[in-house]
Amino acid sequence: MHLPVMAGEVVKLLITDPRGAYLDLTVGTGAHLKAIADELESTARLYGLDKDKEATTLATKKLKNCLQSVYLECASYGNVVEMVESFEDKIFDGILMDLGLSSVQLDNPQRGFTFRADGPLDMRFDPQLGGPTVADLLQSSSEQQLTEIIRSYGEQPQAVRLARAIVKARESEPIRTTSQLTNIIERTISPPHQKKACMRVFMALRIAVNEELDLLRNTLPQLPELLKVGGRLAVIAYHSLEDRIVKRFFQQEIKGCVCPPDFPQCVCGHSPRFAPVTRRVAKPEEQEIQENPRARSARLRVVERVAV
Repeated sequence: MHLPVMAGEVVKLLITDPRGAYLDLTVGTGAHLKAIADELESTARLYGLDKDKEATTLATKKLKNCLQSVYLECASYGNVVEMVESFEDKIFDGILMDLGLSSVQLDNPQRGFTFRADGPLDMRFDPQLGGPTVADLLQSSSEQQLTEIIRSYGEQPQAVRLARAIVKARESEPIRTTSQLTNIIERTISPPHQKKACMRVFMALRIAVNEELDLLRNTLPQLPELLKVGGRLAVIAYHSLEDRIVKRFFQQEIKGCVCPPDFPQCVCGHSPRFAPVTRRVAKPEEQEIQENPRARSARLRVVERVAV
């Protein structure tokens, strides 16, 4: 069963109008949206996007008994502006992004997201759209490219050694399964650090094949215009790379002016579009971490739309 991460905090910080419209850009199996629905009046409207068809199918089942109107679409949040055109509501009281993987994805070996079970090295969020898999990426990338992926996206210190080991291994046979890749990592990294290295390499390859960080960078600037004044944007990140992107974007939109610090006066004309809702990043309570270990690295940031 997929447990929504920091659901209590999300509900408390995101909802400003119990009769409003709320959009979950990463609806997954619908767990967060269900928690939000439970605190809303029947006249509220709920919307959800997810590029994983399996997830939206499960979300539809979970949300079918909600009192509110529910609209779910199988689409990437990168297409949010286009998708909103087909919605009854065009601006929202709250928008949520949970950048983590759902248990449906993690627990299915055929999706290739986990090193703990053998399966094909896929890792695409939406296999139906086609595109290269992680197996394709490992076969076609140069040693230098693999080093950069593992170092930049996985923040793995032994990136050079791992990339070299992958290139050497693929000379004998294509690397097509999670167990093959895991074995390469474990042969390259000493035992105390093998598990963490596997986690980092798998994360790095997943980010690369789905172009996750570019998608996040390109989508965040579109969201302020989809919020009502007083509406809120909540983002849950799980690793430093994506959290850094969210943090910097929020800081920029709270500050407003983007002129160089040595300019005597503002000439950019950029006004603040957000105000902070919480002074510090929110983290899960210890009890939640014990009940749901996957919540351990979660970081929740929330901002509120202000009039420009």
